Amino acid sequence: MFARVSAVIRAAFLTLVVSVTSSGCGGTWKELPPTTGVPPPPSQPPANAPTPLPPGSAWRSVKSIQIGLTVGAARLLVAGSKEWQLSAYRGQDVAPSAIAMEEAGARLQIARIEAGVIEVFREGEPAPIWSGTPADTLLLRPVATGYSGWGGKWYRGSFKIFTSQPNGLTLVNQVDIESYLRSVLPHEIGTPPESDFEAVKAQAVAARSYTLSYLGRRAALGFDLYASVEDQVYGGIGLENAQSERALDATQGEILLSDGAPIRALYSSACGGRTANVEDVWPWSRTPYLRSVLDADDENSTPYCSISANFRWREEWDPIQFMATIRQYGPAEGGALAALAGDLVDVTVKSRGRSGRVQELVVRTTMGDWTLHGDRTRWGLRRPGQAAILRSSFFKIGVERDGDGKPLKVVATGAGNGHGIGLCQWGAMGMARSGKGYRDILAHYYKSTSLARVD
Repeated sequence: MFARVSAVIRAAFLTLVVSVTSSGCGGTWKELPPTTGVPPPPSQPPANAPTPLPPGSAWRSVKSIQIGLTVGAARLLVAGSKEWQLSAYRGQDVAPSAIAMEEAGARLQIARIEAGVIEVFREGEPAPIWSGTPADTLLLRPVATGYSGWGGKWYRGSFKIFTSQPNGLTLVNQVDIESYLRSVLPHEIGTPPESDFEAVKAQAVAARSYTLSYLGRRAALGFDLYASVEDQVYGGIGLENAQSERALDATQGEILLSDGAPIRALYSSACGGRTANVEDVWPWSRTPYLRSVLDADDENSTPYCSISANFRWREEWDPIQFMATIRQYGPAEGGALAALAGDLVDVTVKSRGRSGRVQELVVRTTMGDWTLHGDRTRWGLRRPGQAAILRSSFFKIGVERDGDGKPLKVVATGAGNGHGIGLCQWGAMGMARSGKGYRDILAHYYKSTSLARVD
C-alpha cells in the first residue's frame, strides 16, 4: 500500500528507521540528523499592503463575537473584578431591567430549577434575590473597565446567561473580536521565542480569518463559537501577553479571502512533513485553499516542522490492550461491531490520501473486519494507557509476531500532531526561523487566497 504513495512518504517521512512486519504495510524511513538551532531571521522586506474588503460584505462590520464557555450547567458562580451590574432581558424586552449592582469581587450563583426557572442567589445566602422565567436572559456587565469572572478565570467583555435545551444553563462571553484573539493566540500557538514572531503574526491572521468565516457556527446553541478545540481555544485574560498583542497590532484587521469571503483558516500543531487535503481527512468537499502542501522548500529539504517534539512518534500496544482500546472507543466511530468481540488477527492500512494520511484502517479479528475512516482513526485508536487520541492519522501500523505467527504487539510509527489541514504551527515557526515573513507563511499553507483588511 505504501508503494502508491511512495513519493509522498519519501517527502514527509524523512526520519526514524523503523521496520514493521505487517500485511501491505512494510517500509523504511530515513534517519534525520538532530535539529540544530536556527538564527533569528533578518528584518522582513516591505510587502504590498492588503487590499480593502469588497463592499457589501455582511461580516465587514462585525466587531464583537459571542463565545460559548459552557452549555448545560446546573448552576454558575459568576463575579466581576470591579463594580458590576446584573440585568435581565424579559421576553422580547428591548432594554434589560437591573437586578443587582454588586461590589468588586462579589459573587452571585445562578441556578436553573424546576420548569426551567432561573434563580439568582448571593453567595452564602439561602433566599434568591431574583427569580425569572425560562425565556429570560441574564446580562453581567462590569460598570467600569473590569472583567467578568467564572470558573477561576477572568474574561474581557460581558456575560450572557440563558437556559440550555433540554436543561441546564448556557454561559456566553460577548467580547470584541480583537480582545478575543488576544487570548486565542497564546492558547493556540503559545509564546515562542522572538525568532518565531512572524509565525505568531501568521497565526493572528489565520485565527482572525477563522473567526469571521465561522460567525454564527453555533447559532443553534445561542452563540458563535465554542471556547475549546472544537473551534479555537479561548481562556480569558490569563495567558494574554505582549507578544500576541504586538502580532495583532502588526496585522491589524488582516484576513485571508477566497472568492471574496473570509477563509476557513484551519490549522494544527504539526503536519509531520506534509499537510493534508481537507476532503481526505474530513467529509468535506474539495476546498481550493486547503490543499496538501510539502512542509519544506523541496523534497530533499528538512521539513520546517521537524523542530516539533511530535514530528515523529511511536506507540505500542499488546494485543489484549489494543483490542480493549478498540472495544472502548470504537463503537462511537461505527464499523461492524460484531468484529470487536474477536481476538486480534491483523491491522492494515487499506487506503491513504495524497498526503499519506490513513483514509481506511482495517482491524481484522477472529470475528471479522472492523474499519475506521480518515481522521476518526485517531479517536478509535487511543494512546496506550491514556484516553488521549492518537496524535495524527499520518502513521504506519502493523503487528509484530512470534515465530508461530501469533501477535505479540501492535506498533504505530507516525508523524505530526493534529488533523494536518491548513497552517502547520510548528512549520510556520520553522519558516519564521529561516527568514520567511508572515505573508510568505500564509501563502505557503493557504493556496489561492488573498490578504485583505477589515476596517
